[in-house]
Amino acid sequence: MSNSIPTKIHTYDDLLAEKQRLETLLTIQKQQIRSNFDEVKAELEPVRHVLGFIGKITKRDKSNPLLNVGIDMAGDMLLRKFLFAKADWISRLVIPFFIKNYSSNVLSVGKGTSVFQKIRNLFRKDKHEDNHQKDFASEPAHHRKDA
Repeated sequence: MSNSIPTKIHTYDDLLAEKQRLETLLTIQKQQIRSNFDEVKAELEPVRHVLGFIGKITKRDKSNPLLNVGIDMAGDMLLRKFLFAKADWISRLVIPFFIKNYSSNVLSVGKGTSVFQKIRNLFRKDKHEDNHQKDFASEPAHHRKDA
């Protein structure tokens, strides 16, 4: 299939053949555009992750004010009074701000998980091992290799 224009259309059959050729060409070009768009989207994925992270450290999740109060109290106590006690005033002001914003986004309730589940998951050593044990325990005994 060439992209060149045929000489002339003389009959109805020539017109139908040209219509078919153009429809096929259109389908191929749509697939090429979709493929190019998917490639660009994949190439920009790291940028999207970076922008998402920047958004999380600069904006606070306001869906749970009680959680934000707890994060503020813990942040003031731990970060400013202990970790950055001897740091310069810029570090004492800026770094806790970013950490509190990021914490509010990470610990915010969403997607069916509670704050306590998220905190517990942060301290788990191996999440895959726990999931494997759950799957193994829920599997019927006659399917297990050790039974």
